Amino acid sequence: MPRKGVLGFGRLVESVRATKAHVGPQYVVQAIDGEMGKNVHTCIVPISDYELIVTRDPANVQAMLATQAVDWDVGEHRTASWKPLFGDGVFTSRGEAWRHSRALVRPQFGKDQIYDLDLIERHVQQLFFAIDRSQARSEKGWTDKFDLQPFLYRMALDITTELIYGYSAHSQDPSERIKLPTIDGLEEPDRETIGMHMDGGKAWAELRGALWKYRWLLPTKKFKENCAAVHKYAGWFIQLRLQRGDSYLDGIQTDTGTVSKNRYILLDELAKVTQDATELRSQTLNVLTAGRDTTAALVAWIFYFLARHPRVFSKLREQVLRQFGPYEVSRKIEFKELRDSIPYMTSVINETLRVAPVIPLNERVSLRDTTLPRGGGIDGTEPVFVPKGQQVLIPTYAMTRRTDLWGPDVEEFRPERWEENGGRKFGFEFIPFGGGARQCLGQQFARTESAYLMVRMLQRYDKLENVESPPNAPMLFHHTIENRSASGTLKGHRLLIVTAVGAPPAYLENLKAKFPDLEIDTHILNGRFLNKPQEVEQVPPEKWKDVTILVTFNVLPTPEQAPKLRYVQLFSAGVNHITKLPIFTDTDVDFCTANGVHGPQITEWIVTTYLAFEHHIPDYLDQQKQQKWYRISYEVEDAVAKTVGILGYGSIGRQLARVSTALGMKVHAYTLHPRNTPESKRDLSWTPEGLGDPEGKLPSKWYSGGSKEELHQFLSSGLDLLVIATPLTDNTQHLIAAPEFQVLAKKSEERGKKTYIANIARGPVINTEDLIDALNQDLIRGAALDVTDPEPLPDGHPLWSTKNVIITPHVSGASTAYNDRVLAILEYNLGRLSEGKKLTNLVNRKEGY
Repeated sequence: MPRKGVLGFGRLVESVRATKAHVGPQYVVQAIDGEMGKNVHTCIVPISDYELIVTRDPANVQAMLATQAVDWDVGEHRTASWKPLFGDGVFTSRGEAWRHSRALVRPQFGKDQIYDLDLIERHVQQLFFAIDRSQARSEKGWTDKFDLQPFLYRMALDITTELIYGYSAHSQDPSERIKLPTIDGLEEPDRETIGMHMDGGKAWAELRGALWKYRWLLPTKKFKENCAAVHKYAGWFIQLRLQRGDSYLDGIQTDTGTVSKNRYILLDELAKVTQDATELRSQTLNVLTAGRDTTAALVAWIFYFLARHPRVFSKLREQVLRQFGPYEVSRKIEFKELRDSIPYMTSVINETLRVAPVIPLNERVSLRDTTLPRGGGIDGTEPVFVPKGQQVLIPTYAMTRRTDLWGPDVEEFRPERWEENGGRKFGFEFIPFGGGARQCLGQQFARTESAYLMVRMLQRYDKLENVESPPNAPMLFHHTIENRSASGTLKGHRLLIVTAVGAPPAYLENLKAKFPDLEIDTHILNGRFLNKPQEVEQVPPEKWKDVTILVTFNVLPTPEQAPKLRYVQLFSAGVNHITKLPIFTDTDVDFCTANGVHGPQITEWIVTTYLAFEHHIPDYLDQQKQQKWYRISYEVEDAVAKTVGILGYGSIGRQLARVSTALGMKVHAYTLHPRNTPESKRDLSWTPEGLGDPEGKLPSKWYSGGSKEELHQFLSSGLDLLVIATPLTDNTQHLIAAPEFQVLAKKSEERGKKTYIANIARGPVINTEDLIDALNQDLIRGAALDVTDPEPLPDGHPLWSTKNVIITPHVSGASTAYNDRVLAILEYNLGRLSEGKKLTNLVNRKEGY
C-alpha cells in the first residue's frame, strides 16, 4: 500500500480516527478493498519509518498460529503494553513465560466443575432483578427502551470474579455484597470501581500498543492508578487464600453461604500448584479480563442481532421452549444438554462471532527469518519472505467479510449458513478465539455462559425490539481488546432542561454531536428563583410525559406526570428542598446534585470574610464612609499556623482545605462516617480539574461520627476557624447550639484564642438564638453567615445588630461559571449513563444528601 500523510503518519492517523469513530474493523476492509482490490489479501502497510504486513489469508494465519508457529510469537509491544496492568499470564506473556502460564492454567479449564451453571443462574436472576428494578413495564408488558449491554457487562464481571476468587463483585446489585473478613494490614478490595479501573487501564494499554514506537508521548499517571487498583483488588483475595490455605472454600461458605461441596474456585485450585502471590495475581487477572470482557461482548452482540432479526429470535425461542420449557416451570439445565441439544443455538453464536468478532485483530512477530505461504508473486499465490522481527497483523473481521470464503451474503446475519451442506466445518478463516496453541482457554466457558443466558432470556421474554434509529444503522465497534457494540447507548432517552436562562446553544450542539440518539428539549421559566409548587405547571404536560432525564433546580413533576423519568440533575448541592416531594420519596429515580460546582466561589467567600474580619476590613469600610483616617489596631492575626475545622468534608470543604493549606493553615476534617483508609478518603464526586482534595490527603486530623461526644471531640481540637459545610438533614438540625458553643469556649480559655465561625451550609444547622447569645457573651470570636434561620432574615431581627457578625443574603455560591459547571456534570453523567455506570453525585436517600 502507498505511504500516506506527513512523514508517512497518514495511515496511523486514519486508523486512530476510525477507532475513535467506532469503525476501526470496517476501515481495514475498506482500505484494502479500495486501494489494493478485493482479491488482494496480504499487503505491506508503511507507517513512517517502519512497515507492517497485514494478511486476511487463512493459509498465512494457519502458518503463523499452527504449522509454522515455532517461527512466531506475540509482539513485545503487546506484552509490554498489557503486563503492567495484568502481569505475566496466558494473555500477556510470550516464549517460555507463556508456556509456563499455559501449563499452569490449562488443566483448570478441562475440569467439568468450571461449568458451574448454578453460579451462572444466580447471576442471571440478579440480571433479571436489575432489569425489573430499573425499567417500568407498560400495560402490555413491555419495558421502557434501555441499553442491555451495561447489564451484561456487570453480570459477566460478577460471574467471573466469583468463579475466580469465590467472592463476587456484585456490581449488578451492590446490596448483595457481604462484609469481607479482615486481613491485618490490608484494606478491603474496592468492589465498586474494579470494572472502571479495568476499563481505564485497558483503554490506555490499547492506545499504547497502537502508538508503540511513540508510546512515550502518553501520560502515565492515570494508568498507574488503574494498575494499582486492579492489583490491589486481586492481591487482597490472594492473601486471604494464602492465609486460609486449604480451608479457603470452607471460609467462603461461612462468609457467603453459597458454596457447595464440589464448588470450583480458580484461585483455590491454582494455589494448590503455586504459592507465589505475584504469579497468582497475574494468572487470575489474565483470566478475569478474558472472562469478563470477551464473554460480555459476545452475549451483548448476540442480543444485538436477535433484536434486529425477529425471524431468528422466533425460530430459536421456539426450539428453546420445546427443549427446556417456559420460564415459570423451567427445570434444572445440565451442561451437556445445554451444549448439545439445540444446534441452532450454536449456529447463532457462531454467526454472531463471524459478523461481530469479539477479537477483531490479532498479531504475530517473526522470531527468525521465515516465510508466509501466500501473498507473493503476480497473482498472490507464491510464498513471501518475512525477515526476523517483522510484525504481521491478522484482521479477523476482514477475513469474515471475504465473499469468496463466506458467499455473496457475507454482510447478512444468517445462522443457517452453519447448518447447510451438512454443517460448516470452519478452519483458520474463522478464529474468534484465536487458533493453534494460543487459542483462548476459556472459549468453551464463554460459549456456555452465552448459551445459558440465551435460554433463560428466551424463556422469560417473548420479544426483543430493536429501538435503534434508524433500525438499519451500521454496526459500531468500541475496541479495547474486545469489540463491544458502540451503538446508540442513549437511544430512547429524552432530556429536558428546565431553567430560567436556558442552555448555551454551543453546549446543546455539543451534546447532540456526542449523544446523537439523545432527544433534547429545553423549557425557559418565567422568573429566576422559583419556589412555589404551582410553578411546575409552567411546563406543558406533554413535555413531562416522555422525559427520562431532567435538569432543574426545584421544578419537579409528580410521578404520574413523568412516568418515564429516570435521572434528575439538580442545580443545587443540597436536596433538603425536595426530600418531601413524591417524585423523591415514592420513586427510585436517580437524583444527582451539583456537588463540586460551589467549591471555588464559596471557598473564596469563606477566606474573604475570615481575613476581612481579622484585618478589620468592615471597620475600615465604615470609617471610609465617614471619611476618617484612623488605625483601629495593629493586632492582626494572619492565617499562618492557624487551624481550620471543616464540619462536612465534601467538595466545598476539600477546596477550602486546598486554599487553606496554601495560606499555611492546618486542616481538621469532620465527616459522618469514618475515613480510616486511603480508599475511603477519596472523593468520587465531580470536581473541576486541578481543584479540591480528591485523595483526601490534606487534613492533618480526621474526625467522624454521629454522636454529640464525637462532634465535641472535633470542636475541642483547637480551631481558629470553624466552617459549617454539612448538609441540612433531620440529624443536622441545630447541630451547633449552646452546648457546642460552650465546648468551643472552654477550649478557647485553654488556648487563649477564640474560634471564628463561618456558615455556608444551611441556616438551621446552627441554632440562631444560641448563636446570638454566644456572640454577645464573647464565647466565640465572630461569625460570617451566608445562610440564616429564618431565611430571608427579616428586617429588625436581632441577628442584624449582633456584634462581630458579617451577613450576606445566601450569595456565596454565585459565580458566572455556575451553570457551565452544572452542565459539565450533566455531560459527564450522560456519558456514564450511556455506559451503564453509576452516576456521580448520586443522592443517598437514606442519608438525605
